[in-house]
Amino acid sequence: MLDGQYAFADDSDGTNFRADRRVERLMATGTIEPTIIVAIDHLEADRFLQYMPQAIYERGNSGVRATIEREMARLGAQSLVSAEFVQFLETRLKPYIQAHYQTSGDRLDTAIFGASMAGVMAGALFVEAPRMFGRAACMSPNWAIYDERMIDHPALASLWAAYFRQLGAPEGRRLWLDHGTEMMDAGMAPHQRSIAKSLEDLDWRRGCNLQTRVYDAGHAFAQTATQMDDVLAWLLA
Repeated sequence: MLDGQYAFADDSDGTNFRADRRVERLMATGTIEPTIIVAIDHLEADRFLQYMPQAIYERGNSGVRATIEREMARLGAQSLVSAEFVQFLETRLKPYIQAHYQTSGDRLDTAIFGASMAGVMAGALFVEAPRMFGRAACMSPNWAIYDERMIDHPALASLWAAYFRQLGAPEGRRLWLDHGTEMMDAGMAPHQRSIAKSLEDLDWRRGCNLQTRVYDAGHAFAQTATQMDDVLAWLLA
């Protein structure tokens, strides 16, 4: 789970997903297999740099790149660090977990979850680390890459669709996409539809390999934490 400091009950002054309690309940009822949660904290001051996919920046048009560069400048940074983060998970964290815990090494038994910008990065890890993750959940992901100006970049929907087409056929994998209808989440709808359509063209089937949901709620870390039971039950079943 990305944004790991929000993963467990009582974390971060009450702002959390209570994923430990939820997984415990789902295991007790036999809804999911025995599961461990690896909570990966984000960089305190540089969350955007860690979770903004380098590939989208490189492929984006001038407007998209300017938005990303503006946020980088605000953080006093010259570059993103998302590519290094992918490498860290692949070469250090995942091997450590495999060596110290009784876990399956099969990618289909390994999921990545994130919300908001971490939801974007969960999708990026699913695409860019296919040998590591066979399941992913992107909750309220900021596909629109909104900065403080909340400007829409129409080209992003097709850019995300092309990015996810790199996945190819599902081969047993699962992907969860959701967003709310309120706050900034309302702007995620065209991006989710575009990504889902690109995957359906590759034989990803809704309810089997692909799940898309729209909630009458706001952005992650606000109302939409209530959908965590849905996410975990489907993703880990």
